[in-house]
Amino acid sequence: MRTTAATRLRVGIFVLVALVIGASIAFAIGAQENVFASKTTYHAIFEDVGGLQKGNTVRVAGVNVGAVTDVIIGDTGRIEVYFRIIDDATHLIRGEPGLALADAEPTPSYAAIGSKGLLGDRIIEITVGAKDYPQWDSDDPIPVSVGGGIMALAERTLTEAEGTAHNLRLATDPFADQEFSNDLKETARNLAKASGLIASGDGTIGRLMHDAELGRDVKVAVKELRSAGKQVAALSKNLNKIAEDVQTNDGTANALLYGTEGADAIRNIRDTFAQLNTILTDVRQGDGAVNQLIYGELEDSFMTNLQNASDDIAFLTKEAREGKGTIGALLTDPSIYEDVKRLVGDLERNDILRALVRYSIRRDAAREPVEVVEQ
Repeated sequence: MRTTAATRLRVGIFVLVALVIGASIAFAIGAQENVFASKTTYHAIFEDVGGLQKGNTVRVAGVNVGAVTDVIIGDTGRIEVYFRIIDDATHLIRGEPGLALADAEPTPSYAAIGSKGLLGDRIIEITVGAKDYPQWDSDDPIPVSVGGGIMALAERTLTEAEGTAHNLRLATDPFADQEFSNDLKETARNLAKASGLIASGDGTIGRLMHDAELGRDVKVAVKELRSAGKQVAALSKNLNKIAEDVQTNDGTANALLYGTEGADAIRNIRDTFAQLNTILTDVRQGDGAVNQLIYGELEDSFMTNLQNASDDIAFLTKEAREGKGTIGALLTDPSIYEDVKRLVGDLERNDILRALVRYSIRRDAAREPVEVVEQ
């Protein structure tokens, strides 16, 4: 009896410890897998889920927040995926139904098929939507984006590698042509010859690299070009300033360009040229004196008289310069100037002459003015 009681006690203690350990393990796993947290069911519709199964993990911003509950193939061939997410993460899923992801700004939440680790287990990754959007309604399917994961990245990398290989093949095909290869060799020889000339200092480029004086000249020329460029820039700036002043100020230039005065001036100039053209046409086609003078018989006589007058003036000028005649003597003989000066002085000192002048002035003043009457 004692042995049976002791055995029962040991078995009871063992079962109790096993139950405690099992419950602890269950609670630990349940806490890790969010077994006991309240959840909300969402769904998304994909064209291809790439092997996604029931029970696969659902992540929001990289954190495990739920699991896939069902994967259903629809009548149209699209895949409907249902998953449950803990309520603590549902406020991060934000967006508006019918919003295109490509044009959405800021970005709303969307779901994508990804890979978990190197083994390639499929998961659903959901992005955090911008705060500008309201929380997503669980009755509407979450927008999807084709995407992520190691397998998708590998597929894109393989596609890019195939394109690169194709481009390399196209680029290297010309080397198979013997004529192209010969041209390439000739080009390489010419480049080697040119580099040899440059290294030896021959030619313009070689002199530029080895001749210090030429280098200084080039430096000075570049500096002058830079200075000229600055002057051109300053001139352009001044012209722009002048143009702005003309446009904004109320001066003559502004009135001519933007007011009615410019149009009036152009109209007056046009009328003036029209009148001048009319006058020239009348002169050319009419029978007046100007026409006769330019095109008629008066031209020869007028030019002859003008030539004779010019000759006479030249002759008189020559005679006067040589001191011939009265004018020539007045211009060249200083004694005549002294005589005239002395005569004027004597007249000013002559009292009788001055009295005679005063008498003449008084007599003219005493006469009554004569009235002229038209008949």
